[in-house]
Amino acid sequence: MPAEYAAQVRAIARAAREAGVPPGLIARKAFEGVAKGYPPGRIVSALDAYAGRLREATTLLGRDRRPGGVAAAAEALRRGVPPDAIRSMAGRERQGRDLAVPLIVLGDLTEAGVPTQNALEMVNRAMDRGARGEQMLGLSSAIRRRMRQGADWRTAVDEVRRRAERQSRQRDRQPTTDAVRPRDDPSRRPVGNAPVPPGSEPPQGQRDGG
Repeated sequence: MPAEYAAQVRAIARAAREAGVPPGLIARKAFEGVAKGYPPGRIVSALDAYAGRLREATTLLGRDRRPGGVAAAAEALRRGVPPDAIRSMAGRERQGRDLAVPLIVLGDLTEAGVPTQNALEMVNRAMDRGARGEQMLGLSSAIRRRMRQGADWRTAVDEVRRRAERQSRQRDRQPTTDAVRPRDDPSRRPVGNAPVPPGSEPPQGQRDGG
């Protein structure tokens, strides 16, 4: 990258860092643009817009957030998620859980045409159930697949939500391994394995058959 553009990239990264954006996000995006062969001017323009979204995301989430969550929030903004929805999700954060995947799912659903409020409710329910990252991504994928098959967003969301809740109830009813493990009953132990109290052994001659 020519020196003049590299200087602009450094200035953008410095301003973002001073605004509380986690370090490394601007540089990573710059390297991505260079690797794809984009013109330097286009890279600088894209970085400037990206830095603006990162600053807004940092404000919405708080400056102590992890880089993945800030990057996901910035991407959600680009995909049309309103700032209030991101702020709401940050306010409901559970036990320090990383918000990166929930924000990705929120952006997926919003971009696919699900109203943000409905998408937010579904993501919050999944988080309340303790859904893991891959499970949440699976919900998003299933909804978008049903919509590509012709279902309207309301039908797709309702079908996937009910299936997820049914599966959650089934998991809750499954007994744990400890619950079905039989208890150790001394009366059922093999007699030959019973311990011999000290001093009760037969004399040496009797043990040897003499």
